Amino acid sequence: MQEAMAAAGVDLLLVTDANHIYWLTGAEDWAFYTPLYVLVSAKHSMPFWYGRAMDRPGAQMSTWLDADHVIGYPEDYVQQTDRHPSDHLVGVIADLGHARSAVGYESESYYFSIRAFDHLRKGLPNARFLDCDLLVNRLRMEKSDAEIAYMRDAAGIAARTMSHAMELIAPGVRQSEVMAEIFKTQIAPDERFGGTITGLSPIILAGEKAATAHPAWNDDKFESGQTIALELGGARRRYCSGLARTMHLGTGLPDEVRRTEAAVEEGMQSVLECLRAGIEAQDVHAAWQKVLDRHGLKKDSRIGYGIGVGFPPDWGERAVSLRRGDNTILKPNMTFHIILGMWMEGWGLELSETVRVTTAGFECLTQFPHGVRLKG
Repeated sequence: MQEAMAAAGVDLLLVTDANHIYWLTGAEDWAFYTPLYVLVSAKHSMPFWYGRAMDRPGAQMSTWLDADHVIGYPEDYVQQTDRHPSDHLVGVIADLGHARSAVGYESESYYFSIRAFDHLRKGLPNARFLDCDLLVNRLRMEKSDAEIAYMRDAAGIAARTMSHAMELIAPGVRQSEVMAEIFKTQIAPDERFGGTITGLSPIILAGEKAATAHPAWNDDKFESGQTIALELGGARRRYCSGLARTMHLGTGLPDEVRRTEAAVEEGMQSVLECLRAGIEAQDVHAAWQKVLDRHGLKKDSRIGYGIGVGFPPDWGERAVSLRRGDNTILKPNMTFHIILGMWMEGWGLELSETVRVTTAGFECLTQFPHGVRLKG
């Protein structure tokens, strides 16, 4: 971390992404509903957790930080119109010796508001603020053996969840009934360990909403003749693995679904055959695009992204995407959710795998049969 900060020219890094806070400190409590930071200082060997005083005890229990490095701001700064926690943070930053330092911040964090940044800049007029978006994201890309182990567990949860969901889906059953069982299976998959909430909410694509990628589930009933795509996942100690599969409620596949399925299956095989350390992210997309061109199909969106620690609202690492123009070199122990989604008029089809890049190729963490499942 210190090397990355030095390369970016910052003396103090303000980390506000909940995923990064967990990765750096182990703090995982639901404390990011109010301003929450980890302060990484070039002058101190240990980072500082900084959040609402009410949540300080939880941070002390879950992190590896000592008590002096877990700081809470007073309650009278919480959701006030005339003051902001950043006003209190200004004093903490000054006490750490950084009132005149180069201060890095994460500009694309879901949890860092314009108001929070505005109060910081006003309170530290002599500091120099530098956009360090993606600095921590890139450090997270290459996983340790322990992280990979958690993702394997998460992949197992995803497979059990997918199997249970497909067993339950039938004409006349409500989406909400199935979703309730999906959540239950994700959190309590078996006797070995429990799961945690996934960064991305489970997604059901059915009926007219199958034509879009991220529809909200509802209480509509499944109907005979529907092609249904499911994008689910599992999470173990906040490490996520995604899994998407498709099923059809009927005894035979419509011709258009069958043709598209064949193209997607071929595309997945081509992508996996290409995947290995040393190639560029866009090379993986190119392998898919060749297959798509051969079948006369079109997909404008990326086909994958880095995945790992995932707090809501997303499990993507946002540092690298498998798409045209991304020249990031793939390295061993990078992990990706490769998702080949085709959203057509009135229906959709999805196939995905969570994979680990190796020097020889890849390891598929998710294990679930391919092919559109027929359920008459």
